[in-house]
Amino acid sequence: MTQSLPKLGIVAGSGALPREIVRASAGRPYYVIAIDEFADPMPATITHKRVAISKIGAVIAELKRQGCADIAFAGKFERPDGRNIKIRPDLGGLEFMARIFGQFGRSDDALHRAIAKMFTVRGFRIVSPLEAAPALAARQGCLTKTEPPAVLKATFTRALELAKEHGATRRGQAVVVENGAVIASEMRAGTDAMLRSLNEGKHPNAILVKAMTPTQLPTIDPPAIGESTVVNAARAGLAGILVEANRSVIVDEAAVRAKADELGLFVCAASVSP
Repeated sequence: MTQSLPKLGIVAGSGALPREIVRASAGRPYYVIAIDEFADPMPATITHKRVAISKIGAVIAELKRQGCADIAFAGKFERPDGRNIKIRPDLGGLEFMARIFGQFGRSDDALHRAIAKMFTVRGFRIVSPLEAAPALAARQGCLTKTEPPAVLKATFTRALELAKEHGATRRGQAVVVENGAVIASEMRAGTDAMLRSLNEGKHPNAILVKAMTPTQLPTIDPPAIGESTVVNAARAGLAGILVEANRSVIVDEAAVRAKADELGLFVCAASVSP
């Protein structure tokens, strides 16, 4: 079945998600472009090429040469800050910079839409990691043996609504909810920075909540959690993690489950109206 699917190009940032897509796509033809400034080292078993972020023209040309039709962006990408990125763009990079001129102060979604347009006008189809590897989607229910107390489970719908209300501000996908109120909100620095901002100590009624934002481009940067998310939530003293079912990615489900049960956290997924 996978051989009938068009070849998948994976543009890889940091983290394990690009490798997980390769693993979960079950033999579908693929090619990985590892963005040099961000992507983790790739094993020799994964067909890939490393390219600097400013060489967008080279990225597009290589994906065309490899015969890729669908493109998935996977992993974490940071905004250029002049320290970790050397801006020496090729022609494609110059075009991208022209497209995003004046948008660096705007939401990540504005940048995602500019990136997507550069690829779609050249005949590529942008696909979500959830479409590229459906097995990575968070399924309705609880992943862990550790179950949420009934009093917390009863708050799941409202907690997801609060995450979406924050998402509507275009500042982030995640919040920490305690006793029905938001006590921390994700900003551009990300989920881990938000968790570190919490006061030390136990928050037995608090949960980390991640959901797709109401206005975001759904094919790029869906909500995602991994083993490190569990570790950081535990350090913050939270009771567990809640994500939006079928619209969130769980990176390495077995590792997430094992670590959460080891640390006594629940990991659950539930649905809410968009």
